[in-house]
Amino acid sequence: MISSRRVALVDDHRMFSDGFSALLTGLREGYAVEVFSDPVDFLKGFVPSTAYDLVILDLVMRSMNGLALLAAIRERSPRMPVMMLSGIGAEPPLVEMKKLGARGFVHKSADTAVLLNAVDAILAGGSWFEGAPGDAVTANGADGEMWQSQAERQLPRLGPRQLEILDLIGRGETNKNIAARLNISENTVKSHMRSIFEALEAHTRTACVRKAQALGLI
Repeated sequence: MISSRRVALVDDHRMFSDGFSALLTGLREGYAVEVFSDPVDFLKGFVPSTAYDLVILDLVMRSMNGLALLAAIRERSPRMPVMMLSGIGAEPPLVEMKKLGARGFVHKSADTAVLLNAVDAILAGGSWFEGAPGDAVTANGADGEMWQSQAERQLPRLGPRQLEILDLIGRGETNKNIAARLNISENTVKSHMRSIFEALEAHTRTACVRKAQALGLI
């Protein structure tokens, strides 16, 4: 009997995620894929004991940068295998991915065989890194022109509740409204906000939102 492989796919491009999920389950017996279109929702429910054999993350998502999500996963589960995907045409930040513990990267335009081979390799304990189309990327992820600026690569460490609050701040919600929506006290909201401001090196809500947008957190 073939043992089941649990895969979490976090990607807000629903057409791709549905297609990739169907691809994995259709061409690999025993693969079960759980799709998450909201990275914040995935992170809220993610615990170290989560029995995923592999987590696949999109690099660019509307509500959270894929590298920020990777960093959050790595803090909670250092050994969880993670593979990154991207549809951007620029050179991917392979060096940063590896520093954060990613086990692989594949461009979304890759052939079906490449996508499947990458998943198989990582599930077997290996790694698989592919460069973006037309870009020369060395096997060891040598430095070059990176996809992100230095400032963007300085990712803050925020917990799931803080990411929720940051998202609501970006939507213009007041402390009172945030407390009501999350069923917590306003003092708790203020405490989280102090931590968010410190992590983002911001002193006002406007500066906080701008920095978070620059980092792809909201």
